[in-house]
Amino acid sequence: MEAEIPEMTVDQSVHDDVQDDTKADTVSSEDYAIVIEGLDKEYVKGVKVLDNISFKVKRGDIVGYLGPNGSGKTTTIKILTNLLTPTSGRAFINGVDVTKNPKEAMKPVGALIEVPGIYDYLTPNDLLTYFGKIHGMDKAKIEERILEVLAKVKLQDWQHKKIGSFSTGMQRRLAIANAILHEPEILILDEPVIGLDPKGIKEIRMMIKQFQRDGITIFLSSHLMHEVSETCDSVIFLDGSKILAYDTVDNITKKMTMTTITLSTLNPLTDDILAKINALEKIGSVERKNGNLILGFDGKPETSNAILTQLIGMGLKISCFAPEVANLEDYYVSVMSDEKGVNSI
Repeated sequence: MEAEIPEMTVDQSVHDDVQDDTKADTVSSEDYAIVIEGLDKEYVKGVKVLDNISFKVKRGDIVGYLGPNGSGKTTTIKILTNLLTPTSGRAFINGVDVTKNPKEAMKPVGALIEVPGIYDYLTPNDLLTYFGKIHGMDKAKIEERILEVLAKVKLQDWQHKKIGSFSTGMQRRLAIANAILHEPEILILDEPVIGLDPKGIKEIRMMIKQFQRDGITIFLSSHLMHEVSETCDSVIFLDGSKILAYDTVDNITKKMTMTTITLSTLNPLTDDILAKINALEKIGSVERKNGNLILGFDGKPETSNAILTQLIGMGLKISCFAPEVANLEDYYVSVMSDEKGVNSI
């Protein structure tokens, strides 16, 4: 006998209470799985949570939606999954307007929105069977897919165990199994690794990469910049309800260069030695900090190599030579400072 499941809340099933509209507007979906056009959302009159948001997600990409808490990430995702209605603007899934034809738009979508509700007394088999029925899958297909998705998230040995005994990481993996149960083309994930330890984060990252290899387009929100840089092909930077930049991780990496070298020597750093270092052509600045020297340079690896060669040639006994590599957080801070607006790819 199957366990009874209480009525789903709106955040637990993006397929509840959707309405059909055969006159939905469409846009070309040949290259893009998700298209957002001029999206605005006001919760309080005059205060915008989203302000003229526009972007496109290429089919087959993993795109990170990156920003601090309260920047509008979850609001965007709830509009994309028809859990909220925008004040103005439009959202399209595979070319179908989400607001005008939500039932059709949601068919190819799997979603994990905020921290999912977990019923301790159920088993994965109970939960997935219920959602399989919501998706209109027949009994044989549900049973087949339960085995497949639990294997994908490494929970195959826990199919008939009570969910209440699961760790946070196991519960998150089960929620992702539920999101892919109906074989979606697109996954929309809101903070998929929030609250997980490093091992759990790595497991989710590896799963997301495998989903991409399986042909799934993935749009995920996060405030963890390192994790986005490790997982995503492209990144949208959001702050203050607006998109500040949108670029590929490869392009961002090329823009992020080393700018300083931390230098320590066994030699006493006399005024004469400091003057000689400061006079080197490749060095832009020299600063003392915590007993070390901080050398400014143009960030190019070949320049770093040339500086090291020159310092050794001066007879310095170097104990530390550490070029500092900028990261995604540095880039985000610089974009926020510059307020460049949207750079579409």
